[in-house]
Amino acid sequence: MTAADLPDDFFADIQGFFRKTPVLLVGSGFSCGYGLPGMGALAEHLATAVHDALSTDGARNTWAQSVDAIKANLEAGLNGIPLGMAEWGEIVSALRGETAKLILDRAIAAEAKILGEKVAGGHAPSRLLNRLFSGSPQNTDSIHVITTNYDTLLELFCDLAEIPLDTGFTGFRRRKPRPRPLFQTQYSRVLVAEKRQQQVDHRICKTVRLYKPHGSISWLTTDEGPVEVLNDVSVAERAIVVPGPSKYQDALVNILFDEMRTAMNAALADAQALLCIGFGFNDDHLQGVIKRRLAAGMPAIIVTRNPTPNIEQLLGEHPHVIAVFKDGDGAVCRWKGNALRSPEPLWQLDDFLKKFVE
Repeated sequence: MTAADLPDDFFADIQGFFRKTPVLLVGSGFSCGYGLPGMGALAEHLATAVHDALSTDGARNTWAQSVDAIKANLEAGLNGIPLGMAEWGEIVSALRGETAKLILDRAIAAEAKILGEKVAGGHAPSRLLNRLFSGSPQNTDSIHVITTNYDTLLELFCDLAEIPLDTGFTGFRRRKPRPRPLFQTQYSRVLVAEKRQQQVDHRICKTVRLYKPHGSISWLTTDEGPVEVLNDVSVAERAIVVPGPSKYQDALVNILFDEMRTAMNAALADAQALLCIGFGFNDDHLQGVIKRRLAAGMPAIIVTRNPTPNIEQLLGEHPHVIAVFKDGDGAVCRWKGNALRSPEPLWQLDDFLKKFVE
């Protein structure tokens, strides 16, 4: 079946989906397209870099015993290191530092390349954000974007789209998390004519709310608590959640991560639809609330290069979910139990938007 033969009902379902203003969920597959490392590449880097960053024999020996398993599967390999062992704190610190160094270097290079490119009509992520932003109801205070990625590509694409962004931080040079609630409705003061006089009115200023449950390379750990500083290349420790047995412990004991996750879960619980870009459904932080919403019939679309075992399981359990994957030089679209093939690479965001949305 060619792209021209894709059923009209398939197009109608996707277009109706976007009228629901979906929550956008972005995973590592998105950033990989811009040169950021996926889990496999990150595991290869950490296997060597972490060993060199460790200072005690005990930590180095523990790491050496686990390195083959880590190369095979980063999360599973790290989960094999006992959480309570004396060396775990040193290993976590090295993991966080070496992960941040790699992501920061790659993100700087990716952003420089993006800024240097002239793309007719704008970059696909900016066009998607604009579509979600402009297509949302006029009286809504925000659209919701969630990413498990540490990089700041989405922040850049919001800037390029000239869309107001709310990360939960306030300030200018060293931004601090906003006092509870972390995300708040923004208002602008405007002058309106009323009975031949100008009156001050307050109107909602719509924003993109960006939830980063794993932290960000732009978040630094300081003695005064976490701060957000863009383009900081210092050796300051990054506030990020690394894979492994301390994943939940790190997040749960940190107020910022706890509040970020609470706000994110509330956005997912209220979502009318969910659009997943480059997300493999391998993250336990997000699985629970998403599966409950899908079980309740929430529409969802998954656009990614390759299906993971977890995606295949999800499609089996929730056949109403639409998915678009790479298939040779083209794409396969999973829809209502059917596999619709197209010669066009519709799994790429630019092609997907041009075919179904724009």
